[in-house]
Amino acid sequence: MSSVAKCYIALVVASGTGILLLAARWWSSASLPQFAALLCFTLLASTLKVRIPGMTSTISPNFAFLLIALAFFSFSQVIVAALCAALLQSFWRPKSPPRMVQVLFSAAALVLSSAFAFAASHLIVRPFDANNLVALVLLASTLYLSMNTVLVSIVVGLTEQQPIRQVCQHCYEWVFPYFAFGIVVIGLMSGSFSTMTAWRSSLQVAPAMILAYLYFLGRSKKQAENRAPSEEAEELLTVSSLER
Repeated sequence: MSSVAKCYIALVVASGTGILLLAARWWSSASLPQFAALLCFTLLASTLKVRIPGMTSTISPNFAFLLIALAFFSFSQVIVAALCAALLQSFWRPKSPPRMVQVLFSAAALVLSSAFAFAASHLIVRPFDANNLVALVLLASTLYLSMNTVLVSIVVGLTEQQPIRQVCQHCYEWVFPYFAFGIVVIGLMSGSFSTMTAWRSSLQVAPAMILAYLYFLGRSKKQAENRAPSEEAEELLTVSSLER
């Protein structure tokens, strides 16, 4: 692994750790039962992983429930949900044993993306219309998707020595349709969402996200079957490069 890649990973992990410390300092236990219900749905969704072809990264429908958390819960609760989702997604039935550096980076990237989306969307939308959930969700999801895609694409580009722009485009082409579907579902249902009925909000979204997961899982497997053996060998270099 190059020194640039090491510095970048260290920077992201350190930034994510800083966000976690802020979340711990500002912890809010408001609506704790409702938050616990949403966290359960988020964790269950984190087990429904789809591997992005050509990369060791995975995506899951947990982002839909994180968007609900962004709209209704406190900053500290959102960060806790993001951290738990990232850790479970890394350790749940991995194709190969996860390396600590991979786990730390994935968790930090998801924490940073959630923190950025929460802070920016609330700062922009809330002062103008505190009750405009559709605008809040649309902005938060856009920021979340952009930040997470960039963070992951940079580390893949640096560790595999590939053009970052090309990696970002490949990742975006796979992730965007998944996110777009989730955003549409949440936007259409947001009128019936509320903090006091978080478990109902999650329950409404769950069937649609399960269908999306099944579709993208089939699509991922089909593309993986069509890939050449040489491409599979190149993909395995990602894991080993993170160790060097």
